[in-house]
This record gives sequence, structure tokens and C-alpha cells, in this order.
Amino acid sequence: RVQAVSISAGDPVATAWVRCLVDGRRHEIDGRLLEARARLGSWWRVADELAVALVEIGKQWECGCLTVAEEHVASDALSRALARVGDALPIRLDGPKCLLASAGQDEHTLGLSLAELCLRELGWMPLWLGRRTPVSELVRLASGGQVSMVALSASTLLSDEPALQALTDEVGAVCKERGVALLLGGRGAWPAQPSFGVRMTSFAVFHDYLAEAGD
Repeated sequence: RVQAVSISAGDPVATAWVRCLVDGRRHEIDGRLLEARARLGSWWRVADELAVALVEIGKQWECGCLTVAEEHVASDALSRALARVGDALPIRLDGPKCLLASAGQDEHTLGLSLAELCLRELGWMPLWLGRRTPVSELVRLASGGQVSMVALSASTLLSDEPALQALTDEVGAVCKERGVALLLGGRGAWPAQPSFGVRMTSFAVFHDYLAEAGD
């Protein structure tokens, strides 16, 4: 098992990330991402560090320390930077495929972008569906034999536990029948004990799962 990154909201590292992202300067963000990868040694560690920074951004927005505009600038700047970094990573065309999608009507995809870096680093091929993917499409792709894993993300805005339970049950039933792994990430109201699927609580856990599944 890998050792999780030790960083908490309010930590100077998280605060420095917030300042960098709010400034929205492309080259500074790209440089900081690459510096973090060199410093931490893997993208899953960078992802866990950034996850804490994103929580800090949310808290600063809630308390009025950041404006809506600043929060949007920070999120968009990170999204674009992660896309640039991800596109530069090689993909194994014969690697196992993982479908990446937001749950329900969730508009937040930064968690999926971080997951994509982790997947690429371990030789997985991400299949990006992103936001607002109909459940019927998730079911179709999971049952089609083209993917080995389905990874769904739900942000804190998705607080309707019965709705997420229904989504998990429907997609999970198909994944179980077809032998496809189902991973549930993000801070949304996922069921504590899904009928099928595994709750991801950090990118360290995600990394461990991917490494074992790829063996």
C-alpha cells in the first residue's frame, strides 16, 4: 500500500495552490504542476495534494474570502492545465479502458481530470464522458464489453442520497453482470455500502486499486 500525502486544508501548500490558481496564469500553473510531480514522484500524490487545495477553495468561497468569479477562474485554470498535462502523457493503446463520468447533473469534472492523470500514469486508457452523461449511456458502455472499469464522480453538491443510490444500483447491476469494476469518487452522498462498487476516499486508494487491477 502506498502512503497518502499528508496535507490538510489551511496548510501552506494548499494555500499556495489557491493563490496560484486564482491568479490564473497559465505558465505558472503548468510549472507548479510539473514541480509538484517532480517533488512528489507520482501523479496520484499530486492529485491528493490538489484535492485538498480544491477543498480550501470551496471553504474560502463559502466564507466570502473568494468571489464567485475568483472561484470560477481558479477551477477553469486548473481544468485547462490538467488537460494540457494529460494530453502530454503517453497512452497505452492496448491498456485496459476506464470510463470517466460525473454522476447525475453534476457539472464538476476536476476530480475526473485528476483521476485521468492517475489512470494514464499506470497504463490505463481513459474514456472521457464528463458531465451530464445519461444513465442509459453508462449502462450501454458498461454492458458492451469495451471497458474494464467505470469511475463515477459526485461533488458535495450532489446531496440526494436516494438518487445516487438508484444510480449506483442501476449501473452497478450491469457492471456486476459484465465483470466491470465500479468506482465511486468525490464527496457526494454516495451510499455507505453500495450494492456493487467501491467507494474511493482518496487518490492514494484509487492508485492502489488501479495497481492491483492491472496486475
